[in-house]
Amino acid sequence: MQPSGAPPAQGPWKPLIVCPHAGLSSRIRLAFTELGIIEVNHLAEYPRIGSLNSVASERGCNICLIDVASNSEHALLLAAECSPGIPVVALNTRNDADLILRCLRRGACEFLADPTPEQLRAVMERLSRLRSPLEQPKPSTVYCVVPGKPGCGASTLAAHLAIEIKRSGAARVLLVDTDVQAGAIAFLLKLKPDFHLGDAIRDRGRLDADLWSRLAVPCHGIDVLLAPDNPAAPVEISRQIAMELLAFWRGHYDAIVLDTAGAQAGAAELARLSGEILLVTTNELVALHATRRSIEYLEQNAIERSGLRLIVNRYTPATGLKRDEVETALKLEPFALLANEYELVQEAVLEGRPMASNSRFGRSIHALAGRLIGKTAPARKRSAWFGLLPSRS
Repeated sequence: MQPSGAPPAQGPWKPLIVCPHAGLSSRIRLAFTELGIIEVNHLAEYPRIGSLNSVASERGCNICLIDVASNSEHALLLAAECSPGIPVVALNTRNDADLILRCLRRGACEFLADPTPEQLRAVMERLSRLRSPLEQPKPSTVYCVVPGKPGCGASTLAAHLAIEIKRSGAARVLLVDTDVQAGAIAFLLKLKPDFHLGDAIRDRGRLDADLWSRLAVPCHGIDVLLAPDNPAAPVEISRQIAMELLAFWRGHYDAIVLDTAGAQAGAAELARLSGEILLVTTNELVALHATRRSIEYLEQNAIERSGLRLIVNRYTPATGLKRDEVETALKLEPFALLANEYELVQEAVLEGRPMASNSRFGRSIHALAGRLIGKTAPARKRSAWFGLLPSRS
């Protein structure tokens, strides 16, 4: 029976609380009681890795709240283990932005710092809007494509990668153009929809499957959310906005490919929340110089160089730097080299179609997608070279 005066919580939630902190555990259980949710399971100690899903399944739990402050490393592993099966809410009473980002990357979809009934109810309502509590969320990967320099073909890569991931077996794939200034995806795919990213940001608090079906446009087997037609349109992607949008997208797609504007605040926020960050450049000196500056910008925004996947597009060793020279210049090993078929790519762009899968560029994209989703092994040939770009102080 619901306590008198308590606001009703949405959905038949059956929580599992993993919280060694006695005071925090008591507060969260009391908050659930005041919301009328009596059937609450509690683990006073962190379970061993590999057992949490079984515990949740045996007890019929459909949401897991994990104390990520008492033992952050163990809690992060538990969140990664549990999040593909049921929603995970991170309990963190400390103002630690780095820990919040790590939790997001491990699959947490919400955070609760102050477990009052009001704050808990807000979290449960957001989760109810994102998905049915009984629906099993899909494990999804977010691929954030970042241009090292404008004009290096990052948008072309993003579009082809999304289509190739779909061809490789992903059930649902989303491509999002977050570059308001360029808006290249609409041009590449010859799309002109009625809605765009700005609409999704404005209506993010009430997104559901019906509303989303009007915002996203189907194209070549994937869903596409475009940037606004007007480059002056005010589209701000803050950390909170990025978190809310990605939480919704992760619940509905197997893979999300984000085409970003590079060294801008919105791109950095999206990159921090992504599973894979693809930094795109060419092997020309000017492009590599600009890409090095982009790497520095990302590092200043708490994105480690070691977490970047360097993609060398239009790779032509005869007229630019060779692979090992690129690695020396950027202090970052190329993850993939994409074949240079510039004229054929331009023909495909003019016709609004993807490159043929049997072209050299198409095979490069297929190999890249295979490596990213774990279907192929990397090949690497090394030799020693010296740095070719002047160092910056």
